[in-house]
Amino acid sequence: METAYPVSVIYGDYWKEKPQFVKRVTKEPAWTMFAIENGRFRYSIDNVEGEATGGDVVFCPPFMEFKREVIVPLSFHYFICKMHDNYAAAEERSIDMLRRLFSFKYTTSEQSRLYNNFRHLLVLERMDHAQRRIWKQHFLNDIWMLFQMDAETLAISSLLAEDKLMKEAKAIIDRHAFREIRLQDVAAKLHIHPVQLTRRFQHVFGIAPSRYLISVRMEKAKTLLVQTEYTIDHIARLCGYENGFYFSRVFTHYSKMNPSHYRKLNGLATP
Repeated sequence: METAYPVSVIYGDYWKEKPQFVKRVTKEPAWTMFAIENGRFRYSIDNVEGEATGGDVVFCPPFMEFKREVIVPLSFHYFICKMHDNYAAAEERSIDMLRRLFSFKYTTSEQSRLYNNFRHLLVLERMDHAQRRIWKQHFLNDIWMLFQMDAETLAISSLLAEDKLMKEAKAIIDRHAFREIRLQDVAAKLHIHPVQLTRRFQHVFGIAPSRYLISVRMEKAKTLLVQTEYTIDHIARLCGYENGFYFSRVFTHYSKMNPSHYRKLNGLATP
């Protein structure tokens, strides 16, 4: 059954709020994947440099030097994996697309789907079950296939131009997502019109900047609802909202259920 998947897990683990890496440089004979839940780190892969934060997935191909440095304590899913022989012919193309289109860092427009995979993987870390390995393969491969589908679309359609300004826009949103931030101010900082910001951001990342900001906040909210006993008002403030009432409206629209119901279904019950 496992051979149906393109990628097979050799080793997988989850790290929560890791302050620094034990090994700042590695060179594995297999694929390395960092799927970031929270935090930020700086990386260099085969002399290509970048920064990754929550909602990003960094892939390092086999035998490439992977340098990394934590900037903000990092919570992430870590995998060492290999591509099955049936997909070996596509491996070089995957490496080329990773370098050329993404600088080895992939950001999906389907953030909710990505974070759902994260939550399932976290549950599996706590389980001792015969099916655990197969389930882990499934969620890892769902993340991999998200990348493959987006990469092929971009490669075939040539939709992704090298737009450094939009990469800067995303970095600004990531840095200020949990504080007061207006997209008009982001546009002003980049010296472009807000309409142009929306159009170019959508073109590069496949999602409008306003929607991206909401997804970043909502996925952090889901994590806090499941992993803490914080009140709704406190979670609202941690996610960039002034009060729990407005936060609850946004959350309900995004998740199709209110925060208390989500917490009851997925983790801690409201006291």
